[in-house]
Amino acid sequence: MKDAYIVSVEGADLRVCAGCAKGKKVLYREVEDRPRPGQKKAIRKTDDDLELVDGYGAKIHAARDRMQLPLKVLAEMINEKEAHLLRVEEEKTKPSIELTKKIEKALNIRITQPKDDGPKVNTGKKQGGATLGDFFST
Repeated sequence: MKDAYIVSVEGADLRVCAGCAKGKKVLYREVEDRPRPGQKKAIRKTDDDLELVDGYGAKIHAARDRMQLPLKVLAEMINEKEAHLLRVEEEKTKPSIELTKKIEKALNIRITQPKDDGPKVNTGKKQGGATLGDFFST
């Protein structure tokens, strides 16, 4: 199998080929780079695993100011409309993945981060079920 995909199907993570991954939620894409003996295969995360950071518009604006780069020039550099970039900078519009990558590269900043699945909640309960001691107080 050249490229393998880790997909989620009804709560189970499966390793499948490219054809079988179509239409499924892809978690990871394994790319075979001809590993040396004893070396593990490289696993790349997909763009679905990224989210925009809070305050991404202010971060873009600060980077432009630091570089003394007008919005019009940035728009020409990355081949986007100035009005659209202004809406992104004002956080009225979320940028596409492609636009996000262009902005990050042009301004040498990171406005994405790995998705957080939420905080781990400790219920305070023991693993393995209840014991008699849980029902009676001493």
